[in-house]
Amino acid sequence: MKLRALLRTIPRRAVVLPLGALLWNQLIYQGAFLLCANRTHYDLSLPLDHMIPLIPWTVAIYFGCFAFWAVHYVMIAWRGEETMVRFFAADFWSKAVCFVIFLLFPTMIVRPEVTGTGFWSFVMRFLYRIDQPYNLFPSIHCLLAVLCWLSVRKDEKIPEWYRTLTLLFAVAVCISTLTTRQHVLADVFGGTLLAVVSWWATKRVPLTRTRKLFDRI
Repeated sequence: MKLRALLRTIPRRAVVLPLGALLWNQLIYQGAFLLCANRTHYDLSLPLDHMIPLIPWTVAIYFGCFAFWAVHYVMIAWRGEETMVRFFAADFWSKAVCFVIFLLFPTMIVRPEVTGTGFWSFVMRFLYRIDQPYNLFPSIHCLLAVLCWLSVRKDEKIPEWYRTLTLLFAVAVCISTLTTRQHVLADVFGGTLLAVVSWWATKRVPLTRTRKLFDRI
């Protein structure tokens, strides 16, 4: 009975919106991958990208961001304030932009061979097996990491330690996309820029219909 009572206190939006965002993310990523399977893909690597070393242990950051995002998305949805509307609107539309870019300008990367025998080298090889080196520009990892920070950056209702943690984590995620050789500098720049533009746009574009949709949820 106590568990049932506890579950009743959870706002429906704190479940539906994060799950909807996850589903939308998968549709965008996998859909573009399938539609561009036989297309020419372009490598945006610069000479500077080839100077960045492969650092296997940073795959912990690359994978760890999924847990961080799960907590952040639920927290933002739970609050149900202006930030929630802006955050999920920016999340939806920025990924729609990613889908268009993925279709118009497919990208790829040549990843190095992982030769180590340690634990992190094993995890790196696992990552390379489950994640094909396509749909890179802009980096969705960087997009979401920066968007999470922007959503709490000026919110004084959020503890300062969490806002600082979100900033540091966003920086760490962007670096990890390079040191795991999952992305190149152009991808990081593109994802970061798209996050900033998307968040800026939600402040200047009326979100009345979006708010009504969330209220119904």
